[in-house]
Amino acid sequence: MPNPPARTPDASPAAVDVRGLVKHYGSVEALRGVDVRVEQGEMFALLGPNGAGKTTLFSILATLRTPTSGSALVLGRDVVAERDAIRREMGIVFQEPAIEQRLSGRDNLFLMGLLYGLTIAGARKRASEVLEQLGISDLADRRAQQLSGGQRRKLELARALVADPRILFLDEATLGLDVDARRTFWGQVRSLADAGRTVFFTTHYMEEADVADRIALIDFGVIVALGTPRELKARLGGGIVSLTTDDNLRARAWLSEHGFEPEPGGQEIMLLHADPAAVLPELLRNLPVRVERAEVHVPSLADVFLKLTGRGLEGGSKP
Repeated sequence: MPNPPARTPDASPAAVDVRGLVKHYGSVEALRGVDVRVEQGEMFALLGPNGAGKTTLFSILATLRTPTSGSALVLGRDVVAERDAIRREMGIVFQEPAIEQRLSGRDNLFLMGLLYGLTIAGARKRASEVLEQLGISDLADRRAQQLSGGQRRKLELARALVADPRILFLDEATLGLDVDARRTFWGQVRSLADAGRTVFFTTHYMEEADVADRIALIDFGVIVALGTPRELKARLGGGIVSLTTDDNLRARAWLSEHGFEPEPGGQEIMLLHADPAAVLPELLRNLPVRVERAEVHVPSLADVFLKLTGRGLEGGSKP
């Protein structure tokens, strides 16, 4: 594989600069030539189904794995050659809980401060500052094992902020939380990004990715689209007609015969159309099957992903 192109020196390097990144696990090619650039102060989402390569890319950027080939810089530093320097300037929240369940919220943060080299007094001060910053001082003296899932996730985020990192890495950070807890968590993360902190996060929840400044859609180790949420949705144009009938196979055949192009796969029939509200009455009148459900909606990130890859964000093989 050819070497990645040389970089032009920059007084203010990107928060993340990935070029030609490849990662193999034996015969499995988890990443296949990924190129991504994230600017400092940006909130950036990596969106894709399970098995798409999100965690592999995340792990390389967070210096937990090494690439097979290609290059990756974080804050201008190489993830392999300058791993320790990157770790001193990053905070991380993993999919799986990393807090000590038997310790209080304050003691978890105090311990993290000591691990980052703060003095005892400095670690205590920083723990209190972060608890107050995130509005969770009420969790300070409660053991982590006594907290709800959403509260533990807030504590994980606080733990990642103890060293005042320049970049935050969050890997499926709200997995298992209910909708309200996820919304609260991402509201806090968005506030951190608005204050100038770089955030790089992975998710397979499209509503979470919508809070990002930009989104990369990844599938089978390849970035298939990159842009703001608005830009990605605009790629579809128009809107979506969703139909469920008593015979979807026959309905799809009729639609194809009459100049429509239903999207492949799925439990419902999806049509991309420039004027979905206008065409829906025609479909309801003329389809030779009983329509059990019909709706029109603006394109979502899930619709974009389905259009580009032929599969949904829930995963599964390409049809």
